[in-house]
Amino acid sequence: MNRGMDYFSIGTEFDAAWGKSNVAGMDLETPGPENKREIPCELPCENVDKCMNEGLECSAFRHWSAKGDFKDSDVGRYLRAMK
Repeated sequence: MNRGMDYFSIGTEFDAAWGKSNVAGMDLETPGPENKREIPCELPCENVDKCMNEGLECSAFRHWSAKGDFKDSDVGRYLRAMK
């Protein structure tokens, strides 16, 4: 059997029974989370290059990734490998 024709037949039967789907017209781009602050790596931090080269993240980055906010005192603290 011709697979293209099977698909076309099923699609037209669906349209006839329940009407055309409006999903194709939906905007599928989902917005990312709204962060309260900019990424902590943008602040003056002496570990930026070290973190990028070695794949590390600090406590502030982990909190920012999860909740969109962080404490200034956590920038550069408790460095560990990225998960």
